[in-house]
Amino acid sequence: MLRVNLIIAATSLMVTPALAQSIRLGPVLQEHSPDHMWVMWETTSNTPSIIEYGTSPALGQSVMGASGASQGGARIHHTRISNLDPDTVYYYRVGSGGAMSDVLTFRTPQRTEDEGAFRFAALSDTQGGPISDMHTQTINDGIIKFVQENFGPNLHDELDFVIQPGDLVSTGSDYQQWKDQYFDETQNLYQHVPIYPVPGNHEQDTHWFFDYFKLPDNGTPGYEEHWWYKDHGNIRLIGLDSNTNYRIQPQLDWLDAVLADAATNNDIDFVFAQLHHPHLSGIWTPGNTAYTGQVVERMEAFSNATGKPSIHFFGHTHAYERGQSKDHNHLWVNVAAGEGGIDYWDQSDVDYDEFQRVFPEWGFVMMEVEAGDDPQFRLRRINRGNNVIDRDNEVMDDITIRRYNAPPATPAPVAPAPGTIELDPDLVHLAASAFSDLDGGTHLESEFQLTTVAGDYSDPVKSEWIRFENWAAPEGATGQADGYYSVNTVEDPDISKVDMELLEGNTTYFWRVRYRDSGLGWSEWSSESSFTTGPAPTGACCYLYGICNQKRESVCIADGGEWLGLNTDCNDCAEVVVAFTENFDSVPLGPGVDEGGTGDQVWTSTAPGGWLVDRSGVPAGGVTEWRGWNFAAPEWWADVTGDQGRSGFTQASGAAAIADPDEWDDAARDPGTFNSWLESPTIDVSMLEPSSAKLAFSSSWRPEVNQRAMITASFDGGTEIVLADWQSQSGENFKPEAINEMVVLDLAMPQGAQQVELRFGLLDAENNWWWAIDNIVVVGEAAGDRITLMSEGFESLPLGSSIDEPAADGVWTETPPAGWEVDDSGVPSVGIAGQGVTEWEGWAFADRDWWVDVAADQGRSEFVSANGTIAIADPDEWDDLGDPEALGPFNAMLRTGPISVASARAQSVRVSFDSSWRPEDSQRVQVRVSFDAGPQSVLLDWQSIEGDQYHPDMTNERVVLDVPNPAGAMAMELEFAMLDAANDWWWAIDNLYITATCAAEFGGDSGALNFFDVSAFLVAYQDHAPEADLNADAAFNFFDVQIFLQAFLNGCA
Repeated sequence: MLRVNLIIAATSLMVTPALAQSIRLGPVLQEHSPDHMWVMWETTSNTPSIIEYGTSPALGQSVMGASGASQGGARIHHTRISNLDPDTVYYYRVGSGGAMSDVLTFRTPQRTEDEGAFRFAALSDTQGGPISDMHTQTINDGIIKFVQENFGPNLHDELDFVIQPGDLVSTGSDYQQWKDQYFDETQNLYQHVPIYPVPGNHEQDTHWFFDYFKLPDNGTPGYEEHWWYKDHGNIRLIGLDSNTNYRIQPQLDWLDAVLADAATNNDIDFVFAQLHHPHLSGIWTPGNTAYTGQVVERMEAFSNATGKPSIHFFGHTHAYERGQSKDHNHLWVNVAAGEGGIDYWDQSDVDYDEFQRVFPEWGFVMMEVEAGDDPQFRLRRINRGNNVIDRDNEVMDDITIRRYNAPPATPAPVAPAPGTIELDPDLVHLAASAFSDLDGGTHLESEFQLTTVAGDYSDPVKSEWIRFENWAAPEGATGQADGYYSVNTVEDPDISKVDMELLEGNTTYFWRVRYRDSGLGWSEWSSESSFTTGPAPTGACCYLYGICNQKRESVCIADGGEWLGLNTDCNDCAEVVVAFTENFDSVPLGPGVDEGGTGDQVWTSTAPGGWLVDRSGVPAGGVTEWRGWNFAAPEWWADVTGDQGRSGFTQASGAAAIADPDEWDDAARDPGTFNSWLESPTIDVSMLEPSSAKLAFSSSWRPEVNQRAMITASFDGGTEIVLADWQSQSGENFKPEAINEMVVLDLAMPQGAQQVELRFGLLDAENNWWWAIDNIVVVGEAAGDRITLMSEGFESLPLGSSIDEPAADGVWTETPPAGWEVDDSGVPSVGIAGQGVTEWEGWAFADRDWWVDVAADQGRSEFVSANGTIAIADPDEWDDLGDPEALGPFNAMLRTGPISVASARAQSVRVSFDSSWRPEDSQRVQVRVSFDAGPQSVLLDWQSIEGDQYHPDMTNERVVLDVPNPAGAMAMELEFAMLDAANDWWWAIDNLYITATCAAEFGGDSGALNFFDVSAFLVAYQDHAPEADLNADAAFNFFDVQIFLQAFLNGCA
């Protein structure tokens, strides 16, 4: 067909000055078909809704429509031009009263049976952002310029329509924003090309969205313009409403019917849906929405059943994302952002397997669709950069999908050769034949599967889905500063091979492989091949429960165990005492209340005996089962919540404790955030050796937005100590998603503590996923198994008056405990008047509360484990008089003097102390040890600069250090060093305890040495038991006997 060569210049699209008095915005083209076109515009007064139109600039025909009240006397007009010819250019102008717009143009679509090609654009999230005219740029310099430079000058000839999955404006209820942020910025495009939007969270349920837009009215009765579909050429375009109030079953039921109709409609080759919220979005996980997952599942099933490829377009997250379902011909495409502030990469982001290309930039998507014998579509992402990168319509993604795509050739296993034996189980290299595709596709993905049962891959031991590229976050990204770009994380694009790591030893594996081409077609699975591994490098893996298994080091540590070394024996594991366990299986489960699901014994709000749930911080309302901490069967919980990863909590069984604000928020509730605590009964810990005490539990944590989890302990009714503080925002306390984890925490138990109460809190949450726990255990070594070599709490020191600080008595001294030494020779201000606060020239000893007060706190009060007198190195306060840091760095040492270790078994000494450390600049601290006046070695080295030794703010921490005391050592000395400091905060310590295992203790009577210890040692020595190797040299000889006899004579006191 001959097309009119009408050049649309931006200057010709403006309304006349006279018109500005009556037409407020528009005209805007909306819902259309080969025989009609809807047009919307708004006038400042109540005038007739008239459109003149025709196939030439002379127009010649007119039609009258209707209008509705707007604001301040303005009227919104909707007029349908009917009985149009398909694939025809029409000229039109809108008129209200005595003023008419300029003459504009549009083209009607072709008929479906003409099987013509067409294009449409997609963008979202055009609400206000950091660059106020970015939306205008995206429209004029982006879409319009790209179309005219690549396809032709006339928009109406080259672009059939535009879709926008939500967030058109910042505040949907703001009348002026619709003009300023949307219609004025898009007028050069939408007066020639129709727009099909769906509502995002910024305009959900605001009447202006539905007042301004005419959309297909074929949705569920009562929800017609919330969800709808439009057939255009050989595609079915579906619009959905994913906002909270519309995540309802009727929308899904309607979608099922629309997809079922498309399945049997031979004119439909592709189905494209648009909705605002993502199912998954790795660059901003708080946007993840379970309801969209149900939409995705339906579209995947449709494509599998029909062979018709599909897409779900979305926004909400302000970045471009494109990926594909693993086993389905279905694309996931985030078309954001048109203007909204970019979501840059940071440490809270997730590299989901589905996504192939993610770019934190503004831009839009251009779709080109063809029908006929080879129906296909081409998707291109055109980027316009971000706050750091400038781009001018740079194509950043380009993929073509055919309905009748020929799959690639079936690969064949190549290496290792079938039946190969004695392969290293730590690393097995698998390789298959070269990729081949008859219709020219490239190698997109591969999947390798391993099983130990020949021919049975229903539950493979390993399944590796790999792709030739993966554009994701740069390592260590923390926002705009260093997360403004993406990197390809795939080092080797040859995906005909893969490495399988950490396989079981002495095991026969069977494997197969399949290939996927760039058109999303999978090959058939290859034939099966096999290989056998040799022995695995394992050692004893000791668990807190007293259980031990032979495992690899990495597997053991990942499972929460302690790995003793290669080829070690489980007999070497330390014996543990279990002080407390709770698996919640004793709670009386009953039926659910608001949730569905099956089962009569699935949920309860009743805590186990002695436990308390504090729900006072949870607003009224919401889903009953999830208001605060509750207890439920894990399988039922995963089922009624739509799973979303909850079934991954495989460590839980029976009943688990669950805080699930995501599900709680699924019913009407009062405003406010979710804050709930789960409080344990009083737990007797008197039988535990304090420095060895641990809290362990199974945990499922999925964070987003401002969600926070805290675990605290209170010993003997004292001040709460924070054991863990997990936050969902990037920062020092950020805790990434971990849905099936064994958490092990030091209990920070003070010496002499008898009881502890634990609290688990989920705080500051709204619709923000969950935290669930199970299998709580408090364990440690038996208290009687260790002897105390030294304890020091500094309480015996006589405190005197302050000097330079405000006058106070009984608050400070520079004199250390008897036998200790303070070395302040490295503090340059000592002895110089007016330089440096005297109290803090080196290590000092002061009343904790006084120190907090005179130093203006600044976090010092967080040292709640300390009490009374403490040891302090505070260069921050030292620098408050004169300018002592100009004289040189602050270097101060605190030494204990000799401590007898004659009774200690080799390699058994343990040092523990409470610590408050706040670093800055080049500040550094060390703990050093020497034996029998020999050379020093470093036990602890914390630095304030990023690197291997970096230690962040820890203002209340229990530090436990294992000391490698050599066999035969008689005495050791510790040194606490504050180094290289200036005006650089502090380090303070308290409650120092040094313990060891008594070398002569063998009789099991906790320190009472007698004949039974001698007898037990001789038996162990004759049996070559590990505990009889007292000098830890892996040999049993006279030296072990000599050490035992000397220790026996020294005693265990």
